[in-house]
Amino acid sequence: MKQSVLSLFTLVCLCGGVFAADEKEPAGLPDTTQSEKLVAKMPGSVAGRVLVDGQGRAGVRVTDGVNFVSTDSSGRYEIEIDPDPLLPYKPARTISVSWPTGIWPVRRTEQGRWAWWIRLMDVKDSQNVDFKFTKVEQSLPLCFGFGTDPHDAMRRRQNLVFTDEVARSAGHVDFSVMGGDLGYLGFGNADKDYTSIAEYTDKFPTILLHLIGNHDIVGIHSKWWSIPHENAGSGAFTKYLNPIRWSFDYAGIHFVGLDWALIDEKGHIQCGTDLSAIDWLEKDLKSLPAGTPAYIVSHQGWSPHQRYYDVCQKYGVKMVLGGHSHRNMFLGVHGGAEFWTKMSLYTLTYITREGFEFVDRCIYKGGRNGWNTHWRHSRRGCALVNAFTPGEKPLVGVADVTLDSASRKLKPLPGATYDLRLGARGAGPRPAARWGLRFKGADGKTREFSYSDKSNMLDLMGLKTYFNPAIPQVDDPSPEDEWVEMRIIVAPDRVRVLVNSRLHYEKFVKPGELETLEFFAEDGKAEFGRVDMWPHKYPDDYKPRRTANSG
Repeated sequence: MKQSVLSLFTLVCLCGGVFAADEKEPAGLPDTTQSEKLVAKMPGSVAGRVLVDGQGRAGVRVTDGVNFVSTDSSGRYEIEIDPDPLLPYKPARTISVSWPTGIWPVRRTEQGRWAWWIRLMDVKDSQNVDFKFTKVEQSLPLCFGFGTDPHDAMRRRQNLVFTDEVARSAGHVDFSVMGGDLGYLGFGNADKDYTSIAEYTDKFPTILLHLIGNHDIVGIHSKWWSIPHENAGSGAFTKYLNPIRWSFDYAGIHFVGLDWALIDEKGHIQCGTDLSAIDWLEKDLKSLPAGTPAYIVSHQGWSPHQRYYDVCQKYGVKMVLGGHSHRNMFLGVHGGAEFWTKMSLYTLTYITREGFEFVDRCIYKGGRNGWNTHWRHSRRGCALVNAFTPGEKPLVGVADVTLDSASRKLKPLPGATYDLRLGARGAGPRPAARWGLRFKGADGKTREFSYSDKSNMLDLMGLKTYFNPAIPQVDDPSPEDEWVEMRIIVAPDRVRVLVNSRLHYEKFVKPGELETLEFFAEDGKAEFGRVDMWPHKYPDDYKPRRTANSG
């Protein structure tokens, strides 16, 4: 690994918290006197069928997190439970299905959870553990939501943003993943907080798969993570959520959820993908047909073992996506895969056969982990930057304009870059039903960015992102005082969009010189901030003026 990439990964690892070895007995340490008796009752193997609409399906892989087996012609499998060093307490182990393209899990009626995995402790008849799926139509491009690092056991109102916006998508988001660090889990609060997380998961609009973060491992800072108890280490995670490692296919794309923790020479948990997880990953990837695109999601996809990157390169992994750092960063390319890390709250990831794109929705403000409050903007808070040509006053097109079911055209400037700050919603008693910006470039295409109160849909260059920019708070003023900010930078070689300075989208579209530029409000009023225009190259003495809302 190149030193620069290694250093960056190390920085990212430390950002999420330094792991210390504290040997003091933690609060709430459970009684383990019954543990050995329960371990003795655990089966050495599990068997059953994988059913698709009630019929056995051949060739479906089943895993215990260590090995894989495939179902026979009747859909039946049998798998032995081999030891896993990162889940030493056998009753906390899981059996799960790595399901193929064209089928999807169904919900367990008694829990509302998805029937693609089971914990060994919950197995009642080890020879009849069935997993149920149904046939579904799947096609590219696909979109999945990737949330990460809430640190609040999914209790705070910010988490409504992720739920609400996926719910509004009307099927646009195919599935979702939560990238770990769900709370600060210890023996004293594991059951309470994981119950809250499970309730959020069960009610989520799509299937929501979880990754385990360092703060989700009970007893991580001490030797107590490996005691024989169902909540120790990753046990509480598997008790309430899903396996620590999982995989499946969607529309011909392979997705892997990988755990991120390893055991050091003192028997403590440290950060970095363990060799046992890498062994499982290689077994998973080598079974794929040649040329299958593979994507890995992990709390943070770093490992001290070069073999991890060798496996990624050997099997053509396209991307490793994680959280942990509380930053949006491209970490580099290693083993042929692009490594990315995201900040709270979520990212919509669009995947095609050719590659991937992100639309980031980040809500992050101050505090230990950025969750002091939902990020909000004041009215008229979008006049942020003045740009100018040397010797001339700022080139400001418009500022603080209110339109009522009307449009306003600007005369494009030759060779200019446009910094467009648009704000609307709450302009009097009748906010515009739809408002935004249209422009036509030298390529002859007319593009539109618009916000609709009715659908909460922002159309970004052909990709649709649904969002509710102002989730109500307890002390919120009336909806008439809410403010939505949309900043659009149009340059000759690209378009960049930011909504409330925290939803990002960038596309290299090469519109060329603009022929028309117009912003509009339909069926009601919309207030707009300012439109700044400047030459494509900044003057040497240019210094932007930044405010608290500049992002």
